[in-house]
Amino acid sequence: MLIKPFNPFYLKNNSTKSTTLIKNLQCRSYASNTTLTLYNKNNNKNNNSMIDVRDFSSETIELIRYRLNSCNKFNYKFNYDTTNKVREAAVLMPLCVVNGKPSVLFTIRSMHLKTHTGEVSFPGGKRDLTDPSLESTALRETYEEIGIPPSQIDILGRDSTMPNKDRTMKIYPFVGFIKYPIDINKINFNHDEVYGVFSVTLKELLNHDKSKWGRFSNSKLKYPIFEAPNGFEIWGLTAFILDSVLHKINP
Repeated sequence: MLIKPFNPFYLKNNSTKSTTLIKNLQCRSYASNTTLTLYNKNNNKNNNSMIDVRDFSSETIELIRYRLNSCNKFNYKFNYDTTNKVREAAVLMPLCVVNGKPSVLFTIRSMHLKTHTGEVSFPGGKRDLTDPSLESTALRETYEEIGIPPSQIDILGRDSTMPNKDRTMKIYPFVGFIKYPIDINKINFNHDEVYGVFSVTLKELLNHDKSKWGRFSNSKLKYPIFEAPNGFEIWGLTAFILDSVLHKINP
């Protein structure tokens, strides 16, 4: 059964604020095969090398780290709702090896949660007062949701900050590599927060035949969609983060 996630950048009333938010994010999309050059051109090897989708070798991991940390972060100018203090949250895009293949790990949010039930997402959540950093938030939430401890995750870099649908929260996306191969069937996830977990190979995510544009109702505005196993689709905030990171690590 297809569980279609709610798009975090779409407000039902199609308000001007919502339209502006979408336009700010429509700089480029991996689904459209349009790329912006964001990298230090002084190092041709690091700029032009294709990511090896067959193996997360130490060289590949270091190339991903280099690209994430040397490219420019987009400074989107969002009009956050300042009625109350704008909160902070962090998510982790987990790179991993599943069945010997470089992959990205995703979660499906529990049907028992109050918001965004059944959505495809990355592990993450709000920053706690006890979190020393937003990176710590991403690692803590990952451990709480899917049981992978911080000691097993190598943080490679961070992507541009994005808002939630209500513009009341800043979302900080981190990219991390899980150091040990994963057996999806043995992940001890938190059933109170997570309905299930699955992975998609990096090769599939970089295949343009597996990605496409979606269009909002009564609007010309588009958003990226990635195909996932069992009829799931990756879109909304998760797709924007995924799309942005793919561009940076595989220009």
